[in-house]
Amino acid sequence: MCHIEEMDERADKDKHHAQTDCSCLMHLKFFPSAQPKLNPEGSVAPDGLTRGNSGLLFVACMFAMVGGYLDAYSYLAHGHVFANAQTGNVIFFSVYASGGEWEKAARHLPPIIAFCIGVAVAKLPELRSLKDSLRAIMVCQAFEFAILAALAVIGTQLPDASVVPIISFVAALQNTSFNKIGAWEFNSAMTTGNLRIATASLTLWIVGRESVENRSKAIALGVICLSFLVGALCGGAYTRVNPADALIPCVTVVATGFLLSWREQRRRLSVVITSSAAHRR
Repeated sequence: MCHIEEMDERADKDKHHAQTDCSCLMHLKFFPSAQPKLNPEGSVAPDGLTRGNSGLLFVACMFAMVGGYLDAYSYLAHGHVFANAQTGNVIFFSVYASGGEWEKAARHLPPIIAFCIGVAVAKLPELRSLKDSLRAIMVCQAFEFAILAALAVIGTQLPDASVVPIISFVAALQNTSFNKIGAWEFNSAMTTGNLRIATASLTLWIVGRESVENRSKAIALGVICLSFLVGALCGGAYTRVNPADALIPCVTVVATGFLLSWREQRRRLSVVITSSAAHRR
């Protein structure tokens, strides 16, 4: 009888450990929706933003600045074609095509195709395992840095028809691999969705519905929208002054964002390992 009770107790402990490991894996994922109001130490964040989320919100703002900068740069320096805003490319294609200006319309197709390919490539690792998904975030950011750095050096020697699709491809990689803050989705390549979510959350906060959650969401997405605007302003201003070297500031921001993302990944991994070990004791 005692032997049976010991076996039941051991089974309960194993079940508890399995649940703990599952929880830790969910916490490891970039901004998990399962624990949007816990900081890495496990306490409740009073404003809905965890300490880890606040740190990665800063990284999100940096890449939103990059998104705005790249669109302003590609539009001004490479034939009035957008690298990130595929809605704009679709509209321009349709307008020119409807007027029979097929040569001008065709310029807007390669970025759209390159962006779609970038999204597909960025999503493939996520289909295999969580570990591959986390690695893909860093790989995509590192690849974006390398490509933009190369374009900063040789971009002026390449035709517009090749530069813009390349930027579209790497922007899609970065935007697809890193697109959540907790349970909140955001877009670093364009601002329409961010503006919609920020406005909706602000409205719900004003009328008193889930005020803590919606206040935090409105602030976070609002700051990302502002970052995109600042990036576009800087990209437009600097490209007009020095188009040949206009990508250099953007490359610097991407490099900084990559290093901060890497540091945050290591910190969160360390927390998960410590938490798992503590629960097993």
